[in-house]
Amino acid sequence: DMQLEKTYFTPTEVAMHNTPDDCWVSFLGRVYDITYLIAQNPGELSQPLSDAAGKDISHWFDPKSQDIRRWVNPTSLLEEYYTPMGRFVHIPPSDPSDQFQNNYDLPWWKDHKLHDPKLWIGMLSNKTRRIRIVNMLTKDEHTLEVCSEDTLDQIKDKYTAYNWHAGSYVWKRLNAGEMQVMDMSKTLEENGVEDEGEELEGLGLDPADFVPGLALYFKDDLSLA
Repeated sequence: DMQLEKTYFTPTEVAMHNTPDDCWVSFLGRVYDITYLIAQNPGELSQPLSDAAGKDISHWFDPKSQDIRRWVNPTSLLEEYYTPMGRFVHIPPSDPSDQFQNNYDLPWWKDHKLHDPKLWIGMLSNKTRRIRIVNMLTKDEHTLEVCSEDTLDQIKDKYTAYNWHAGSYVWKRLNAGEMQVMDMSKTLEENGVEDEGEELEGLGLDPADFVPGLALYFKDDLSLA
């Protein structure tokens, strides 16, 4: 799903969904909402998933195969999934005589391969950054942690938590002494708002003291003319 590949979440956003009733996890760069999976599989097989709520579980996986890590069980000498956190939903038991429901097309962690994913909700940001948004009409100011991959439209959607009317504003940035209208279909970097965090740290400066700012002008504001 191309849209999901362009939907990014910060680790902070994932960490907010940290209960069995609202359970997100990230692994191998993807974000899954496994709340429904846990609800459909109550009991001990969902416990490791509940325990991982809000966390990154990439260490459960083999990066090459994109599958759960495997090992040779020293007791049976058979190769099987390696689950030191406890066996969980869609992991077969060590004892083949155990009842095992395999009435599914793909295990849940391969949901992103389906034409219509049920659990995969987007990607985990490779790099987050902070941005200061100033409403020039009300003088309200908010600092948001956003994904470096986010377009301005996606940042605007996140900003609606603070201002329902975010779409009624023209978004601008200061460029060479002039306020320049931003392209909402592009990222901050593509709009010329560079991420200087690493450079600042290299100079011994705290990036939190140098958060770039965006200015929002109300579309009905006469000062736009």
